[in-house]
Amino acid sequence: MNLVENLEYNTERSKLIIPEYGRHFQKMVDHAISIEDDEERNKVAQAIISVMGNIQPHLRDVPDFQHKLWDQLFIMSDFKLDVKSPFPITSKEVLRQRPEPLEYPQNFPKYRFYGNNIKRMIDVAVKWEKGDMRDGLEYAIANHMKKC
Repeated sequence: MNLVENLEYNTERSKLIIPEYGRHFQKMVDHAISIEDDEERNKVAQAIISVMGNIQPHLRDVPDFQHKLWDQLFIMSDFKLDVKSPFPITSKEVLRQRPEPLEYPQNFPKYRFYGNNIKRMIDVAVKWEKGDMRDGLEYAIANHMKKC
């Protein structure tokens, strides 16, 4: 038997959708998709979810742990898996939506090289009454400005 003929190269294999789980999980999900019997397919999906939960114990602290695993199962199956999920199935469109862009604060300080934190510290120091605390804060601000 020639062993070279049986080799599989990663470049020839199908792309992994969630590579953290590995190729064997992807093959299990593909097998679950190919099962004709609904009851058997549901049992296989439950088994895959239980193994996924054992492999990722850090997710157990997340409040919606099981929901996240079911979402990952449907993502790995490219939403082709037809099983009864205890959670609502997230659609492909919802997952592919782009988030709204973040609005960055637009403040233009006079002395940009000192940054916004120095400006805020000066504003706080101006509000304080004269004394040892204010002198200490002024000294700290001056020392930081020297470094900048």
